[in-house]
Amino acid sequence: MGEIGFERRQQTARFHNPLKGGEVDEQEIEVRVDPLMRHQSIFNAALSDKTSILFPPTDKEYLEQRAEETKPQCFLCDGKWRQMTPHYPQTILPEGRLVKNDVVLFPNLFPLAAHHAVVMLGDEHFRPLNEFPASMIADALSVSLQFIQRCYRADPGAVHFTINANYLFPAGSSVLHPHLQILGSPFAGTHERTLLENSRRYFEEQGSCYWLDLAATEKRMQDRWLGELQGTCWFTAYAPLGVNEVNAITPDARTFLDWGDAEINGMAQGMAKTLDTYFHLDFSTFNFSCYSAPLPGENPGFRCLLRLINRQNVAPHYRADDYYFQKLLGNEIIIHTPEHLASVLRKQF
Repeated sequence: MGEIGFERRQQTARFHNPLKGGEVDEQEIEVRVDPLMRHQSIFNAALSDKTSILFPPTDKEYLEQRAEETKPQCFLCDGKWRQMTPHYPQTILPEGRLVKNDVVLFPNLFPLAAHHAVVMLGDEHFRPLNEFPASMIADALSVSLQFIQRCYRADPGAVHFTINANYLFPAGSSVLHPHLQILGSPFAGTHERTLLENSRRYFEEQGSCYWLDLAATEKRMQDRWLGELQGTCWFTAYAPLGVNEVNAITPDARTFLDWGDAEINGMAQGMAKTLDTYFHLDFSTFNFSCYSAPLPGENPGFRCLLRLINRQNVAPHYRADDYYFQKLLGNEIIIHTPEHLASVLRKQF
């Protein structure tokens, strides 16, 4: 088992600052480099003074108004999904849709892959982040895994699957009602492909799994370690790809086909705990993606990985949080250090 190294680069910006009477201001900038992917995340402590501009607080009155205005037209509310959502052919899902308690899986009307499903998360049109119960998330993951198994059985060429979510419009959702999306394709997505290639390269060079080595290193260091929950390990990302990124891996599962009750429940519990903490940090939105090795699981260098992040808060005329620095240069800005975020989240785990 290898020890993961965490690379930091320092630089200093100097200028005459009118906010300090024209005095020379020196600001230290820390560049964090991801050990596997080599992307950069930038931290400048002075940005804490700009947090209210970069991430203004959620306008709760406006959010409640939007929820109330969109509910009458929502095709998922009040049982309307029974008449207004598509269903799968018998070759994939003989029952057309998958239903478990108040969770429903059905095809996306505008798919981005050969297999693109939507999972309705409960009957409530709007949920603050502290009202995503682990039991509901577990049901959603359960039907997602059933769908993946059925798709792979019907279409063995579809070997790349991800489970994903956009919650609320600043996170890219066109539907306010909480839901997940599953993508299945013969081809890996861009980030997924890079994850898999770099993980395989690490395994070939080091003779061990990067994700198991990373979890062991994080657990030993404790700086970003959150804990272990039923077949899952949780920690904050050293070089985050988004605001407040939290990661989880499944040590015993390379692919979604390997998941059992432990992985489902551990992932659901950790997500519910993280979303509850996001709520108490006054965030209202999130994205996540959960990655798997290609089915049926011949990549010993990979373990299923969750990336969970915040997006811009809900407010009228909200400002985009993804601009040239992220979109075109491939960097990310760190608002709260991963170590500070871990100290807050750890109380939940």
